[in-house]
Amino acid sequence: MTTGLTTDELHFFKSFGYVVLRQFFAAHYRDQLIRDLDTAIAAQYPPERNNGTERLWTRMTDESTPFTAALMEDPLFLIPAQQICGDDVLGIGVDINRYVGPTGWHPDTGDENQIACKYIFYLDPVDGDTGALRVIPGSHLLRGAERDAFAKAVSQTPLTDVPCQAVATEPGDVIIFDIRTWHASHGGSDNRRALNLDYFANPQTPEQIESIRRLGLGHAGSIKGFGHRRQYNYSRNWLDNPNVNPARQRWIDRLEEIGYFDQPGVGEPAAS
Repeated sequence: MTTGLTTDELHFFKSFGYVVLRQFFAAHYRDQLIRDLDTAIAAQYPPERNNGTERLWTRMTDESTPFTAALMEDPLFLIPAQQICGDDVLGIGVDINRYVGPTGWHPDTGDENQIACKYIFYLDPVDGDTGALRVIPGSHLLRGAERDAFAKAVSQTPLTDVPCQAVATEPGDVIIFDIRTWHASHGGSDNRRALNLDYFANPQTPEQIESIRRLGLGHAGSIKGFGHRRQYNYSRNWLDNPNVNPARQRWIDRLEEIGYFDQPGVGEPAAS
């Protein structure tokens, strides 16, 4: 039975900007996610690029990986996201990464008021020296000049000298973090596999709508940056919602209402 976050877990998340959920999902999830990751990488990149020398990334909204494409709708993940972002939370993205080296310190948004959370789960064991997620607890609470000064200080400090928490995980563990939380990774193998889910609070004001639209456009820009075969963040199949999932349909309707999918590279147009 899916129960969501406990009161203590939710308090920890709000206080420190992240929470770790140990053995959150069963082995059959991991097995299928690995199969889907391999399918997606093979579909999006030529074999010569899949050799462990570069980071590979892609959205997972295609019909070739239906299990992962529907993961945001799974109550196991959706209910905690609703606790964090509100009952009308929007499922924004599901993607996979194959990391090969360190990732510098950054938050996932430049909007200090944006309410959103990201799940990350590694499909292989990781620790502080092998690419585990590092977070700076409480950094999601920084605002204005303090946030600017903090960003400058972090940029001038070697990655491993920044005070932080390195979150070692085993397959089945999940980390949820506020997208304003500063995070990074150090070390790692040439096959560090991870999956991300992104949930955002339903924007209400013109400023909130513009912020989420701008972020969607930025995500679409990653397609060009990684140079894979797909041309849109959301495939036509995902947007057609073939299983008529009510949560997904609500997200689609709201994002269409604010013009999110109309931006270049975001939503695949319907066939004419």
